[in-house]
Amino acid sequence: MQTFSDIEGSAPQAVRAGDLVFIGGLMATDASGNIVATGITGQARVIFDRLAALLAQAGAGMADVVKHNIYFSCEADAVGAFLDELDAVRAGCFAAPGPTTTEIRCGLDREGALLMVDAWVVVGGKREQLDPPGHWRWRRQLPFVHGWKVGDMLFVGGQRSLDAEGNVLGLGDIEVQTDEAFRNLDTMLRSGGGDRHSLMRQNTYFRFFGEGREVTDYWEKMTNVRRRYMSVPSAAGAGLRIQGMGNADELIQVEGIGMLGDDKQRLQPANHWDWSIPNTQFTQGWKIGGLAFIGGQISADNKAQAVGDDMETQTRNVFEFIRRTLAEGGLDESDVAKLYIYYHAEGSWAGIEATRAVIASVQREFYPEPGPAVTAIRVAGFAFENLLIEIEAMAVTRD
Repeated sequence: MQTFSDIEGSAPQAVRAGDLVFIGGLMATDASGNIVATGITGQARVIFDRLAALLAQAGAGMADVVKHNIYFSCEADAVGAFLDELDAVRAGCFAAPGPTTTEIRCGLDREGALLMVDAWVVVGGKREQLDPPGHWRWRRQLPFVHGWKVGDMLFVGGQRSLDAEGNVLGLGDIEVQTDEAFRNLDTMLRSGGGDRHSLMRQNTYFRFFGEGREVTDYWEKMTNVRRRYMSVPSAAGAGLRIQGMGNADELIQVEGIGMLGDDKQRLQPANHWDWSIPNTQFTQGWKIGGLAFIGGQISADNKAQAVGDDMETQTRNVFEFIRRTLAEGGLDESDVAKLYIYYHAEGSWAGIEATRAVIASVQREFYPEPGPAVTAIRVAGFAFENLLIEIEAMAVTRD
């Protein structure tokens, strides 16, 4: 693997492994890591310029981006104007048909940061746009697409409970919206010649602000619908409570990465943490082809009860679970190209920075320099109460 960075002394912003390039979360920072623009337009221009420069270092270009995620921070009543301003910049960065897109409103790492972008990139390879007839549409013309098939890989952007005119279906009803979003995901996989068994990584972003046992009850209500569309055993992935999405009435979005082929290994260590619904057949990870997908690991016991009441303890437990899951596939931390770190931290910026420093310190115990590319965001919470952190890992196999 080759690593690339444009910030002095930082972890890699890009990791290339063969024809794949993993881009970590990019913010509007200079070479010293300082935020250098105050408005949405300015920050977007800095970020996409950084993305283009990193891709060039890695021997790729903007046309090679197949999937990009937008993580943004603004007030709920400003989402529409925020995305309009963002789209005015990013629509000019990609020729149609461009990459898939998912927009998530969440907390960011740095004071003054409004926006973060990460991406999956494939250099070369035969590619086919996935655009099923009658699928939902965006309200305005954008160069982005629902999905790409590149070789044996399927990249599916955020699937939503929308109609062909971009109107939200199932207002206020998480069960209806979940059904619509997962039905759309299922349709996308089939349009690429796969099905739900092809799905290796599947992330669910949902909006819910309850507390205590309400958190798990809501997740179980939503998941009983999700299970209608899940393979047995399921894809690996993460379930994340966020602040919102591109439309104030949306309660859920789902996205996924699939791989065609049946020669795969389920990574399911014994005596691992487990989910709250018994016998779900959810999966901790998959190894297929040259990749391994480690689903979101949490600090929990076999009944989905949080273990540890501080960030350091939970983070160390999570990295241990990732290590154990990698080992099931004959892998270790040196094979990991990308980490997605989702954590809960509120309050002052000093407190948030201190929390992020704790996570980074524990990470260094497991991942010596240069380490993998990282996307880290602050979420509103997780599938179960009292959790503080969840981490996914993407690895490139050596065999």
